[in-house]
Amino acid sequence: MKGTVLAQCEQGVLEGVTHDGVHTFFDIPYAADCGRFQPAGEPSRWNGQRNSTRPGPVFPQLPSRLDFVMGPTARGIEQSEDAFRLNVFTSDLTGNLPVVFWIHGGGFMTGGALPCYSGSAIAGLGRAVVVTMNYRLGVLGNLCMEGVSPGNLCVADLERALQWVRKNIAGFGGDPDSIVVAGQSAGAWFAQLLASMPSTHRMVKAIAMLSYPGLQPMAPSKAQATAVQLCETAGIASSGEALRTLPVERILQAQTQLTGAVAKFAEVPIAFMPVASGDVPANPGAAAQDRFAGKPVFIGWTRDESGSFFASSPALLAATAEQALQKFKDEFGDDAVTRYERVAEGPFERKPYAALVELSSEKLIAGPTRRFAKRMADAGSSVFAYRFDLPSPQPNVGACHCLELPFLFGNFENWIESPMLEGLDEPRSRALSARIQRYFLNFVESGNPNGAGLPAWKAFNGDDSDLMYFD
Repeated sequence: MKGTVLAQCEQGVLEGVTHDGVHTFFDIPYAADCGRFQPAGEPSRWNGQRNSTRPGPVFPQLPSRLDFVMGPTARGIEQSEDAFRLNVFTSDLTGNLPVVFWIHGGGFMTGGALPCYSGSAIAGLGRAVVVTMNYRLGVLGNLCMEGVSPGNLCVADLERALQWVRKNIAGFGGDPDSIVVAGQSAGAWFAQLLASMPSTHRMVKAIAMLSYPGLQPMAPSKAQATAVQLCETAGIASSGEALRTLPVERILQAQTQLTGAVAKFAEVPIAFMPVASGDVPANPGAAAQDRFAGKPVFIGWTRDESGSFFASSPALLAATAEQALQKFKDEFGDDAVTRYERVAEGPFERKPYAALVELSSEKLIAGPTRRFAKRMADAGSSVFAYRFDLPSPQPNVGACHCLELPFLFGNFENWIESPMLEGLDEPRSRALSARIQRYFLNFVESGNPNGAGLPAWKAFNGDDSDLMYFD
C-alpha cells in the first residue's frame, strides 16, 4: 500500500511517501545555495507542507567511470548546483532508532542520493533510520584556489548535513545520539574524516568504511597548482576568476581532461579531493586514532577492487609480463619478481592483468584499510574487518569495487542495467545480502556485528585470519 505521511523538521512540515511500511522523505534541504564556490547557508524554511514524495536533483557530474560495472546509476536524474538535499528512510516516526548516515562514493567526482543507495530495504527491517545525501563534487566541491574558492566545500556540505541530522532526526524516529557514519570508497574516506575532525567527531557514535582509499588530503600548494592547470585546460586566465561564471558543462569537461592528463599506467587517477587546511588534518587516520579512539569501526574491502577500473581498458587487459613486472619493480624493487610470481590468476584469464589488479587493489585500498583498522584497534576501538570475495560474472572484474553495495542495501531491483550483477545466482545473492545486513545492523545497534544465528566474527587485531570473508 502506498500513501503519504507527514513529519516535522525545524524548517517546517514535510509530506513524504509510505510504501510497504517504510516512510520516505525525499529532497529535504539541509543547507541553502549561496553561489558557486561559496560555503552553503542556513536551509530555507517554508509555510504549509513541503512535497518530499519524489527524489530531487544531484550535483553536476558527467557519467561515472564506474558505470562500466554499476550501470547508469545517475541516468535521467536532474542535476543542479543547488542540490543541498538529503533523503530520510524510516519505519517508525515515533521510535528512537540508531541512524545510518550514508556518504556515497564516486571518486570525489560523481554520485549523490541516488536510487541505488535507497535505504528503504534497510529501514524496512525496523532497526535503523537511513539518511542519504548529496555533497558538492569534483571542481565545484574541491577546488582550492586563492581568491576563488576556499576549498573543502564538500567537507563543509557533509558537516552541515550531519548537523541537520543531529538537530532533526528525532522527528523521524531516529536517535541523534546514535549516529553511525557509513560510506563506500570516497564515502569511506569522508567517514574517516568526520571521525577525525574536531568539529564533527563527537557527533559520531561509530563508523562503517567500505573500500576505503588510503589517500592523504592534498597539500594547499598542490591544490593551487592543480587549479591553475584546470584553468589552462579550460582555456581561461590562470587567476581562475572566470570559473565563477563558466558554464558548468565546460568545468566538467575540463575536469575530465585534467583527470585523464594525470592518469598513470595501472593506477586510478584522482585530480580533485579535499585539502589539508582548516579543520581537515594532513593525516586524518592519525587524527581519528586520537579523537575517535575507543569507538567501534566496521571496515573492509572487495578482493579485486581495481577490476572495476581496469576491465574497461584494452591496454591493461593486454598488458605484458614485462609491463606488469616493471610496475612491481617500481613498488617493490628487488622483491618484485618474487611478489609477481606469487600472484594467482584467480578469476582472470591472464596473469599480467591479474597481477596489476592485485597490486593496485592492495596499494590503493586493501593495504591502507588494514593499516587504519590496526591503528584503531591499537587505540582501543572494537574493529570488525571483512573481505568481500564473491566474484561478478562480468568478465575481468572479479570481486570488484562497488559489488558489495547492492548486498549491503538489499535493493538489487534498483541496480538497473548493472553489468556486474548480470548472471549472479539470485537466491544465493539474496541470502548473502540478508547475512551482511544482519551483521551490519547488529553493528549499528551495538558496535558489534555478532548475534544469534550468525557465524562468529572476530575482532580485528592486524591479521587477515581475523577477517570475515563474504562469499
